[in-house]
Amino acid sequence: MVKGLLMVKSLDNPSVELSKSGVKAPVQETLLTPRFYTTDFDTVAKMDISENEPELRAIIDELKADYNRHHFVRDDEFKQGWDHIVGEKRLAFIDFLERSCTSEFSGFLLFKELSRRLKDSQPLLSEAFAYLARDEARHAGFLNKSMADFNLSLDLSYLTKNRTYTFFPIEWVIYTVYLSEKIGYWRYILVYRHMEKNPEYQFYPLFRKFESCN
Repeated sequence: MVKGLLMVKSLDNPSVELSKSGVKAPVQETLLTPRFYTTDFDTVAKMDISENEPELRAIIDELKADYNRHHFVRDDEFKQGWDHIVGEKRLAFIDFLERSCTSEFSGFLLFKELSRRLKDSQPLLSEAFAYLARDEARHAGFLNKSMADFNLSLDLSYLTKNRTYTFFPIEWVIYTVYLSEKIGYWRYILVYRHMEKNPEYQFYPLFRKFESCN
């Protein structure tokens, strides 16, 4: 039981705990659970980025173009029932959706706070982080809507207020964001390519959304 929440079982998924009707209880925090992060905002505010301004402006221009704005859209393939996905497959996929959504939402919170804190001192970085926050929010929302296909959702406002925040120096934030995006990108691409070659294993259309990312 998570403190302050009354846990009940999902009628559709007896092994899934709910905090209230249709809202999935957060998983217990472990070493493998996606974390929420904070950093030293004052250090970032004082960074000298003058030598990197051309690169930053190029990054911002690409983020501003928002090439994926029409990519993560729930098309007609999602408009069906998913009760035929049952048992361990259903539970494992719900766990995957929850962890993925939590991870994306964690990035959104950190980038949003960086953008807010740097608005006056580092306007270029603030703008870049604002676009990154936009993308992470889009991904988290897309995944949470996928959970809704299984009659569940995550209470993201509860997670914001009650999740433990881990401190990372800004250098670690930059390195881990880069590595996690690279690793996550290739993981999804590999899953997409595997499904493309083995369509009998394609039971939900989520990974089709990575078709035009390579």
